[in-house]
Amino acid sequence: MSTVACMSAFLVTLLLSISVNAAPREQASFDCRKAASVCERTICANTALSRLDFQLGRTWETLLAAFIDSAQKTQMKQDQRTWIVRREKCGGDANCIGKLYRDRLSTLDGSDQAHRFSGVYEVKDTGLFALYPIGNRYLVHVQTADPGDGRWECDLTGEAEASGDDLEINVAGLLFPVRLQDSETLVVSDADSVSAVSRQFCGLNGTFAFSYLRVRLKP
Repeated sequence: MSTVACMSAFLVTLLLSISVNAAPREQASFDCRKAASVCERTICANTALSRLDFQLGRTWETLLAAFIDSAQKTQMKQDQRTWIVRREKCGGDANCIGKLYRDRLSTLDGSDQAHRFSGVYEVKDTGLFALYPIGNRYLVHVQTADPGDGRWECDLTGEAEASGDDLEINVAGLLFPVRLQDSETLVVSDADSVSAVSRQFCGLNGTFAFSYLRVRLKP
């Protein structure tokens, strides 16, 4: 299979697999027949909370699928487990549970201004730029490929720190800037620093300098 075909398959899997295999919207993302804690049983008994759990599950799985580095995935899973521990402390308090879910969703989908970079962005048929928030930094995965004949492919992982609407990405000690042009558009300019990273992590004449559009999951 060509590089372009592999990239297209990766994007299709990322964007569609969650919805194909997901439970109905009004059901929680986990099996309520196996609900063990007071918190889980409260979620299963409450339609609004079940819907929030479903939405968070889709958002979380979509982000996780956008990362391939095992160390990054481990950090993401630990971050999610830490959040679940916080959720469990709510016990049967539906208001407490609901607030934690709404806060978590806004953190992961970028609707919270303090974490507005969070999410998965794409360039159609070319690649993606994924940002996962952990504390005051972001995990980063970028993967692009020549949309024509697959002559080149870029694949890089790193971390980022935010300053206003700008991010400074660190990939193996190489730094380059990224700007959030608006709530939907992440711009990687064709700067010298980006070219330097491209030379190391992309094939001949490869690039990841594009305007990426945020992936929005359907309700």
